[in-house]
Amino acid sequence: MASARAAPELLALQPRPNPHSDVDNTDIQRRHSTELGYNEFYWRYMHANWPVIITDVSNTWECRNWAHKDCDTDTANANTRNQSPINFDYLRSRIDDLAVPVADCNATYFNSHAKLELKFHDFLERWQRSMEVDNSKLQTTEPNCNVAKDNLYLKDWHLAAQLPAYEFYQVPKYFASDWLNEQLIEEKRDDYRFVYMGPKDSWTSFHSDVFGSYSWSTNIVGHKKWLILPPGEELKLADRLGNLPFSIDEPLLEQHNVRYFTINQTANEAVFVPSGWYHQVWNVTDTISVNHNWFNACNVPLVWRNLLSNLQAVHREIADCQQMDNFEAHCQTMLRASFGINYLDFIELLEFIAERRKSTTNNSQLLFHRYQMNAYHVQYDLECVRQLLEEMRQEPSVQQCPAQLHERCERLWQQLQ
Repeated sequence: MASARAAPELLALQPRPNPHSDVDNTDIQRRHSTELGYNEFYWRYMHANWPVIITDVSNTWECRNWAHKDCDTDTANANTRNQSPINFDYLRSRIDDLAVPVADCNATYFNSHAKLELKFHDFLERWQRSMEVDNSKLQTTEPNCNVAKDNLYLKDWHLAAQLPAYEFYQVPKYFASDWLNEQLIEEKRDDYRFVYMGPKDSWTSFHSDVFGSYSWSTNIVGHKKWLILPPGEELKLADRLGNLPFSIDEPLLEQHNVRYFTINQTANEAVFVPSGWYHQVWNVTDTISVNHNWFNACNVPLVWRNLLSNLQAVHREIADCQQMDNFEAHCQTMLRASFGINYLDFIELLEFIAERRKSTTNNSQLLFHRYQMNAYHVQYDLECVRQLLEEMRQEPSVQQCPAQLHERCERLWQQLQ
């Protein structure tokens, strides 16, 4: 119940300091949560679009029970599979046998891992069986032991939405300014809050995050290895048709003179992934993580530019159909199908954020039931929306868009003057 919650923590954003002191862009730093404040994170990393690893972020999370407390999660899987850090019995007792999305890391389908749906308890059972296969390989004296082993990765699981009463984690303060999930949770729509669970050697292919969003990933248990590239470096890997590789490794990156960073992420650490940073991630050990995608005042202009670029790609794709009735409406339908949102979705999000920030009620400013924006933060969000609308209302594709989109931009822009 809201009345039983602690007083909200203030997100005390202050005006941007000297931009020349933003960040050292030669390395990815590790910062302890007790010494990294919200304001510093906002400007030095999020606004500057630079990665950071934040330690000790999940000390109080209930999902720490998903791992055995007496297990050394950094080394247990590196040497033997006999002592997994995963508390399978607790997971079965605490989480219902829900349908879960799973990727088969041993199979590809149209340049992605093959997808299937399993019951959660069946997934756990197959995970444990894969450990037994590994153990049998360690113990056998046969030179050619080719016992088949699953490599199934539970990914993009909306557990928080499926079990809203189960508060298994809390969003760290650094990531609380989250326009995307703020709207989707309030309107009870599909959100971008995920749980990932995978065995040693499961992995996520080379990609950048949806919409050009930020992402954060906190390891509950286990060790992940990341290869992550600053924006634009991925173009060095494109083939003559502009296609990027499905998988990368260090020799490939060095062969193409790509600038990259390696992150070794362990339990109780959060990795902040900025917009447009392509990356690939391997589970070095059995691993569970909580992940969000999101955007806010810092990167929403980039999301808009990506949306515009993708609409232009749709126009090129069906240019020979320009004479058809409702051509622009069809383009918006295709844009939503390919990109995930279209112009209408985007203006509705801006309207939602503006209305929430203009409201004087405390609940309208409460983020994830835990955080309260200060007055400067609220005004900064509103100014960002206003500036973005100034750009959008002059964009020809907005003026041509159906659903009175240009009129809605004009109306909201006028309200924010």
